[in-house]
Amino acid sequence: MDDVLNAYIYELKKGTKPMALITVSSSLREKYCEKIRKNNLACCIQNIGCKDNIFFGSKECIDIISLFLRKKLSKLTPEQDFILGIMLGYNRIEQCKRYLNKLNYTLSTNS
Repeated sequence: MDDVLNAYIYELKKGTKPMALITVSSSLREKYCEKIRKNNLACCIQNIGCKDNIFFGSKECIDIISLFLRKKLSKLTPEQDFILGIMLGYNRIEQCKRYLNKLNYTLSTNS
């Protein structure tokens, strides 16, 4: 997992993405958060049982995600889910399709 964290930190510092997410055992949370903060990145934690989601990156993105994390990720509104996906750097077209699907829009194959 250290390699994944290091790769994300590198991408964030280079500006190729504004935010990242890793899921770790709760026992490793402090170790990872310490390394994230040492790299001058903001982070917030969402406990999911014996594991934690650690969102980290630009302070602005983390401030927004902190507002969302008052509920489970599966309970996010379609708009919140879309924003989260875009900030995590997921494929924009796929995020648009996901958003429309969550709104129960019928996706056409050709317009």
